[in-house]
Amino acid sequence: MANFTLDISGALSTAWEYAKKYGLLIAVVYLLVGILTTGLQSIGGSSLGMQDSQAISEAIGRGDWESVGNIAQAYSGSVGSNFGTMIGSILGTVVSVGLYNLALGLMDGRFNEVTFDAFKLPFATYLKTFVVSFIVGVIGIVAILCCVVPFLFVAPRLILAPVYQVEHPEAGIFESIGAAWKMTADNTFSMLGLGFVVFGICILGFLCCCIGLYFAQAIELFILIAAYNQLKGNLQ
Repeated sequence: MANFTLDISGALSTAWEYAKKYGLLIAVVYLLVGILTTGLQSIGGSSLGMQDSQAISEAIGRGDWESVGNIAQAYSGSVGSNFGTMIGSILGTVVSVGLYNLALGLMDGRFNEVTFDAFKLPFATYLKTFVVSFIVGVIGIVAILCCVVPFLFVAPRLILAPVYQVEHPEAGIFESIGAAWKMTADNTFSMLGLGFVVFGICILGFLCCCIGLYFAQAIELFILIAAYNQLKGNLQ
């Protein structure tokens, strides 16, 4: 098996070159999706808030199960109205998959501009990528519950699984997760370091306000794909 290592500076350099060419349009896509998602979630109704969560914790602590039931009942009444929130989540998944395919296509020459043709993928690709992302998320949550340290070792190893699924739509769900784990072998710390860099870019984007945050997301997209392209040779 080949032994390709992640070059963080190379990934950042590649990402910046593509972001300069295509980042603004992709930032606009992120902005529009953010506006739509926020609108749908506001229509969808309320969710369990911080005060409700605290009230439940306090009620459980004093053994007041009647209060717990009342709060849960009140919340369950609003769950049915969260259709907008669900649609917003689906929209987010669709956009993520399409943009993964777009970035992959821009870097491998299939696309030479930001185009909605990147979203013309089989429904199965969207569905499988959603499931892969969900499973990776669950694994991440379990790792956090075990302790933050396991999460820092697991998350970097699995973050590329959805990208692999998009590039290999014929692959099975667990095959994609296994491929991500294999391609990042011996690169855990490099991937973790890249994650901290991406986090820093997020902070800078937030400080730049509004479009800066969305442009930062575009840079993050290209960083992820650049890292993927560096490491996928480990699967050969």
